[in-house]
Amino acid sequence: MAGILYKQADLVDVPSLVGLPLQGEAGGDRRMPQYLAGEHHPQQALPARVMWMAVSGESPIGYAAGHLTRRFDCDGELQWIYVMPAYRRAHVASELLHLLAKWFVENGARRICVDVGSEHARPFYGRHGAVDLNPHWMVWPDIGRVLEQRPGAPSPS
Repeated sequence: MAGILYKQADLVDVPSLVGLPLQGEAGGDRRMPQYLAGEHHPQQALPARVMWMAVSGESPIGYAAGHLTRRFDCDGELQWIYVMPAYRRAHVASELLHLLAKWFVENGARRICVDVGSEHARPFYGRHGAVDLNPHWMVWPDIGRVLEQRPGAPSPS
């Protein structure tokens, strides 16, 4: 989708991101400012974390956040990924995941876990190389494989 910009989010961006998910949808929550500031730590999280956002015009339309961790013997965890309904299936989530994967690899994190949250998300993660870890979690054995994919491009065989 043309006209979408991606940038690393910081604390001043958080108020506009917290309210993106519709009621009942998974996504960031009131802990988002504390998470990004390093004041809220998910289980076994390490201090290093990042958030990327997608912007259309002046309006944020999605985000992805992750941190380094030791949970499930992983190196990193995808904390949140969310794209507004009008922008889904336009590769916005794929690009956000790609940016997050690049950050993980640059920080020496290869094995990345994600709490699936909604079963609607499982096919997205699977298309991008994640496999089941347990009934609630998936894992990328090597998140670097995501960097071999580009939004809209066929997955490597």
